[in-house]
Amino acid sequence: MGTTHDVRKRRLSWVALLAALALVLAACNDEPLVDVADNDEPDDPDVEEVEDVDDPEPDPDVDVPEGEPLKIGLVTALSGAIALFGVANQNAAQMAVDELNEAGGVLGRPVELIVRDSQARPEEGVAQTRDLILDEEIDMLLGPVSSGVALAMTEVAQEREVPFIVHTSNTEALMNEEWHEFFASVVPNTGMEARAQGVDLADSEFTEWATIAPDYEFGQRQTATFVETITEMNPDVEIVEQQWPELGEADLDPFITALLGSGAEAIYSPLFATDLITFTRQAHDLGFFDRVYFTALYETDALQELSDDVDLEGVRAYSRCPFTIDTPQMDDFVERYIDRYDSVPSDWACMAHDAVMLWAQVVEEAGDASGRAFADTVGGFEFTSLRGDTYIRDVDHQAAIGSYISELTWSDEFDMYIYETAEPVPAEDIWMSEEEVLEARGE
Repeated sequence: MGTTHDVRKRRLSWVALLAALALVLAACNDEPLVDVADNDEPDDPDVEEVEDVDDPEPDPDVDVPEGEPLKIGLVTALSGAIALFGVANQNAAQMAVDELNEAGGVLGRPVELIVRDSQARPEEGVAQTRDLILDEEIDMLLGPVSSGVALAMTEVAQEREVPFIVHTSNTEALMNEEWHEFFASVVPNTGMEARAQGVDLADSEFTEWATIAPDYEFGQRQTATFVETITEMNPDVEIVEQQWPELGEADLDPFITALLGSGAEAIYSPLFATDLITFTRQAHDLGFFDRVYFTALYETDALQELSDDVDLEGVRAYSRCPFTIDTPQMDDFVERYIDRYDSVPSDWACMAHDAVMLWAQVVEEAGDASGRAFADTVGGFEFTSLRGDTYIRDVDHQAAIGSYISELTWSDEFDMYIYETAEPVPAEDIWMSEEEVLEARGE
């Protein structure tokens, strides 16, 4: 769907800091805040607030930079039904900040992380964002989990010219009609994720497809893009059934029964986290996996929670940033994350870490932490992420990050199903063309 674009080549001043980071591997032995288990945007969060833990004690052998700190504000969900995703964001962002400080800071200044709870509500996200910008005078804004909250927050960031990097929320509207020059994303957006599945599955043996998705903006938008892509690429494909459970639906048996009764050979789903866990267990009880081909957003947290409850060997899964990605950066990060939190990092942790490091690399390259310097530098910027060396596209500040696909396989080491190969569909094959982006903005 997309085309490959040339990017401006830049020599990164970040090399020295990366080399220093490679030498700083002191484990902090913290207890994890909590394992992660949910995503995007419920209407009425009802899960109790997650307890915080003390920040790690600084390593006495490390010279921490002094002076006025550069401040990162993280607005994420730390209470409500998606709190566990927010905790993963917080864990990894704090880990990244500590690594930066251990390596000399950014522009020789210490970095400070200030975390606020959005409660997964747009109005609360806006209130916390304004407070961070006006009272705390943050230099960069991170978050959130919910795409609805992100759309509200991005307006404030634009108004105040504060760099805003998303790493979990991923509605394509942020890159299109709601885009501004102070924005960047290190997560494949909804359109990219859905197109990846359509592109990859169009040539499969299956032509009769069904879908099941949460009945709100994220599920509707992603499913519509998948259907558009796979039917455009393979005119023989027919969508024979679509099911739309409410987010958080506890009884999915009627939806599963309808899918099985539709005659579909294969089923696509952007169900995630708790909803996907519920679906998987109830579908297994109805013999679902023996009867149809199924693919869904089986990210790390869902797989940890499911463990060996259901036989998922060989099930096709897709993800945004699985910890089994084969890069030196990811290998090192996973080892340090396990040492610190006694758990493998989720997608949401990996991408939050990438977001902090992107900002730091841009600031070092620009030699300036202002919002204007960020906006002038980030487009076309090449940076080192956990997923390997990549770049930020100039037209929409979307990282050239693909959607990862693998058949699941059991791991005795991690006591869960994992992505054995974690190969991505390249971003250039699945993002909108520059012309399409500009058209979506009315330009």
